[in-house]
Amino acid sequence: MAITIKETLPTMFALAREHTEMSRIQLAGMLADVFLQGGADLTLREEEQVNELINSLMANASPKVRIHLVKKFTDIGKMPRQIAANLVKDDIDIARPILISSRTLTDEDLVHVIENKGSDHAIAIAQRAKINEAVADALVTTGDIRVMQAVVENLGADLSSVAVNVVSNAARYSVGLRKPFLARSEITTEIALKLYWWVEQDLRRYTLSRFGITSGQIDQALSKTITDFLDSHAHEKSNDKIMEQVADWMQVHAALTPQILPQILRMGYFRLFNMLLARMAGLTLTLIDTITNEVGGRGLAAVCRAIGIEKAGFISLFLLSRGGRPGEQIVHPRELSFALATFDRMNQATAKELLKSWSVDPSYFRNHKEETCTESHDYA
Repeated sequence: MAITIKETLPTMFALAREHTEMSRIQLAGMLADVFLQGGADLTLREEEQVNELINSLMANASPKVRIHLVKKFTDIGKMPRQIAANLVKDDIDIARPILISSRTLTDEDLVHVIENKGSDHAIAIAQRAKINEAVADALVTTGDIRVMQAVVENLGADLSSVAVNVVSNAARYSVGLRKPFLARSEITTEIALKLYWWVEQDLRRYTLSRFGITSGQIDQALSKTITDFLDSHAHEKSNDKIMEQVADWMQVHAALTPQILPQILRMGYFRLFNMLLARMAGLTLTLIDTITNEVGGRGLAAVCRAIGIEKAGFISLFLLSRGGRPGEQIVHPRELSFALATFDRMNQATAKELLKSWSVDPSYFRNHKEETCTESHDYA
């Protein structure tokens, strides 16, 4: 026959008054036994008395007593909410099994733990079989990558649009987040495109296959990614060290294409443009600096021809790059005409040979530069 709380209340109160560790261990065991056996219906007064016992026990129990109580609740899911809510504030070794398995803790209880305890407690909550949106929001907004990864790897977690956006931003810089995040059912094509240029080649292939992304969408995604990325460095346009790091990022992420060069210039990143052009052309940055400042545009025409930029693209780059020249930046019509004539007379093979010569002996370009200035007259 099951022992009810009513029958054991006098004994439990007596144990509570003894204030010894042994009496508290006995009290913890009795509370656990009664709850696990189903207990009995309590009057309001009896429920208040039981809560007083629980509060007293939790406030004064030693770690040994708390561990004993957790062990007594072999089925943690049945642990009374008030006991569970007190124990989850404890050290992680005591709190972990309760945070993972308790079915009596409310979302409010879990959010309170997330906001007031450390990442170990949050990771334990992220391992629950079921996580509602409010709890998932609280977990991912901790900003802890380990917590986020535990959430996105848990298919029992429901992610709101808020959580998806937070994790998508973090996944740009965290390799471990990307694969499990992109596999989740909440991910839309828009979110996938947002991450496309940040992820590895195998994940790009997966993204293309899963979402049926078109080449036009990929180009738009690259433009948006570059804009967002450069906006974060808006005050560092003239810092060569930072711009080299940006160029490294673009190269590593396969975002270094002729198509993005006009965008770089429109945003006013002239140093970055020169760095990217130097990498694409296989020339030194010093030589590219000379080429982009050159009157007449012969060098830029050769570089653009060599890396496969079409005539319309060359015109855009030529006009936009003039904004990076020191002093007068207005393009004389005859300078543009000369640049176009140079571009038209040169095929890609010839241009590549010129660049090869310049890479071996930069003075070859400087000698031709003086000839070009003589041919092109004065455009001022």
